[in-house]
Amino acid sequence: MKEDQLSIYTEAYWSQLGLFELRVQTDNKLFRVEQDAATLQTVGHDIIIHRMYPPSKWLPDIYNVETAMAWAFYITKCNSSQEQLVCSIEAKSTTMQGTVETGQNLIAVGFEGEARQLHIGTEDEDAMASRANNNDWMPPRLRAFLSNYDLLITDVTPNGLITKIPLLKPGEQLYFHYIIAENPYRASSEYPQETDISTWIAVDQSKYQISNTWLEQAKKP
Repeated sequence: MKEDQLSIYTEAYWSQLGLFELRVQTDNKLFRVEQDAATLQTVGHDIIIHRMYPPSKWLPDIYNVETAMAWAFYITKCNSSQEQLVCSIEAKSTTMQGTVETGQNLIAVGFEGEARQLHIGTEDEDAMASRANNNDWMPPRLRAFLSNYDLLITDVTPNGLITKIPLLKPGEQLYFHYIIAENPYRASSEYPQETDISTWIAVDQSKYQISNTWLEQAKKP
């Protein structure tokens, strides 16, 4: 954690490769943060966090994952206060080093153990620029910056992903997500000489897919 940032939310995720920690940080140290089960109210932002289990229908029939989790963040700038928010999901052990494994519309990091593999993923700048173009929980004024890669919101670290929320104007809204998926090593059903890539496929999802999944799961008793 950076010295100028204060943690206002943490959540542990235990994988069979080790412990990962989801964290929300702020540079505001003067005002109290209000929190309930799924909402944070900071000096300048309202943050809603939706946590869900990705369903098997996210994947084509030839792929499957043993364990997975997704977190969706809906952030609204509620006033003109200056505040920098930083979110991250990283392995707690510094000895657990990931590798960059990005794809089209995807920023991802992969981890390997002796018998298991794990991926963490989120949207890249192209996917966010598309949402900005549609004013879909991404300010339209950021579209050009995202399209030209002048604004990089999420970056890969040696231990996971870190997301620096752009300075928003009052009323603006921003969405992002993290997905984590884990499997034992196994051969690909399509290409038996290669390793199965189900965990990588599983973390490559859109806001539309995740938002619909949350609505479906929230309706269940």
